[in-house]
Amino acid sequence: MSIIKGIVLYTRQYKDNDLLVRMLTETRGLRTFLARGAKKQKSHLSAAMQPYTVVTFEGAFAKRTVGLGYINDIQQATYHRRLVDDIEANAYAALIASLIDETFEEGEVITRWYNQLLLALLKLDEGLDPQIIANIFEIQLLVPLGVAPNWRADPISGQTTGRFDYSEKYNGIIAENHYELDEHRLMIDQKTMFYLRQFSVIDLRQIHQIKISTTTKRGLQRVIDYIYDNQLGLKPRAKKFIEQMHAWQSTLKNFRQKKEGTS
Repeated sequence: MSIIKGIVLYTRQYKDNDLLVRMLTETRGLRTFLARGAKKQKSHLSAAMQPYTVVTFEGAFAKRTVGLGYINDIQQATYHRRLVDDIEANAYAALIASLIDETFEEGEVITRWYNQLLLALLKLDEGLDPQIIANIFEIQLLVPLGVAPNWRADPISGQTTGRFDYSEKYNGIIAENHYELDEHRLMIDQKTMFYLRQFSVIDLRQIHQIKISTTTKRGLQRVIDYIYDNQLGLKPRAKKFIEQMHAWQSTLKNFRQKKEGTS
């Protein structure tokens, strides 16, 4: 038996009382564990198997990279209360978890991303804007996903300051004096471009508050969704849920405004 530390990404029922627990482990990357009896009402494993819980447990890795490990006994579990109470924060945590699960191979050692996820969950629990935390992951995960846009400099002149736009043709930014080279550039406003460039290199440890306008947030998401849809063809289920959630919120807001206007 070993002492293993990991972050629960999601669970799936296995037989009547057991769970398959997908984790990002600290030392051996993405792994799936069998938690026997975790669905039973009095199981000591049940509470610790909630998504985004950071757990230290006694168990075993699968003998081969592909296979099931085992969870025998929980030694410590850290919960994030906001992710239980706040549906929006929970949805963006699910998006981050699903992107990590999609990006890396089973058993690939990704301790950096384990630490990044720990930080992200902490920032979400502290009440920071969940979309922006997820956007930072979406931008930085483009590198291991194999797209790696150039956010640093114009590829033609090497220019690093001034006005820029995003060009799929050049896989990154182009300076204003080269806009005519790509008639399909995304025509991004400069505030959105500033944050896209910042997100590509920012360390989550540097973020203590987030103040970004709704308009800029929409612009950020538009560009990120464009890259994921057109250059990767990747759209996790969590992303679809977030879009539906925002549509519901918008419909409810409009309904309330109309009701207030007629009262």
